[in-house]
Amino acid sequence: MNHSSGIALHGTLGVIVAWVALLFFSTLAFGHTVPGSHAKMPADWVNPYVGTAGGGNDYGGTMPLVTTPFGMTNWTAQTRQNRISVTSYAWEDSEISGFIGTHQPAIWMGDFGYVTVVPELDGLKTTPEARALKFKHSDEAVTPYYYSVLMDAGQSRGVKAEVTASDHCGFLRFAFRGSVRPAILVEATRRGITDYVAVDRERREVVGYNPDRMDAHLGPLALPNFKGYFVVHFDQPFSSTATYEGSNIDLGRLSLSGKNVGAYVGFASHEDNQIQVKIGTSFISIDRARANLEKEIPSWDFDGMVSALKGICHAKLGLIEIEDATYDQKSIFYTGLYHAMLYPRLFSEYGK
Repeated sequence: MNHSSGIALHGTLGVIVAWVALLFFSTLAFGHTVPGSHAKMPADWVNPYVGTAGGGNDYGGTMPLVTTPFGMTNWTAQTRQNRISVTSYAWEDSEISGFIGTHQPAIWMGDFGYVTVVPELDGLKTTPEARALKFKHSDEAVTPYYYSVLMDAGQSRGVKAEVTASDHCGFLRFAFRGSVRPAILVEATRRGITDYVAVDRERREVVGYNPDRMDAHLGPLALPNFKGYFVVHFDQPFSSTATYEGSNIDLGRLSLSGKNVGAYVGFASHEDNQIQVKIGTSFISIDRARANLEKEIPSWDFDGMVSALKGICHAKLGLIEIEDATYDQKSIFYTGLYHAMLYPRLFSEYGK
């Protein structure tokens, strides 16, 4: 390294450290660290809650994202409908209305090409307010490679949701508890954006696209062909299906193009009421989203996927080691490094 590049690197690291410290000390959520008081590996020092609490100048604008380093699509619990100046997850919220594959890069920018998957009980509910389930932070496990939460539906019923990911895809596992009829809703978009969704019973898939670019008005370029494509694949056959546009539900229609559309698939109750969901995403096509999914998550081995992503996170974060640091100092450092490895995001799809 020459002298000038060393100075540049030193200055950049100084900015990163200062920003990380600001986020760390501004959040109200630091007391809730990742599981395990004797963390040894780099990813176990990361506290994804940092920056998710507060408001105004004290708000870090972060989310507890499950993702590969620089992954194209990030996954998080959705406690509110995100938009410009609002992210999908906020510490102070007490209800979850879905799990979103998001591309929102910062609090000041909107999302684009997102998709939301929602575990539902007792029939189709198309609005976030109607489908929201209560949760407590004490019932969450939050790491860069795995997220889980137990959501309460009342009357001794609930859903345990688990999330892990690959570069372009998400892997979710839902365990429905109590006397319920398991179902999953796939929300393509909202805000009056025209999109498309279709149910394929034979393939056990819901596919579609979302052309929403929330901050499109900030730039001079129109992108009429832009779409975020998705393929949502289930490990069990459907016992019931429906599509909807807004509040209009059609039990017999398998595909639909319109504003604020989505699909609903129900499943027969069984002993463990566990539904696994793999989601492929793409900015090229539905077929490309399916190809990404087949390449990155070829089997239904959820625990193996968690282990694989954990290894990736440890390896990338472990490129830098620090010594003679306190527990808090290590958490500050590796949390900042985790945030630094969210962007720039991967935007190619195996040469496409």
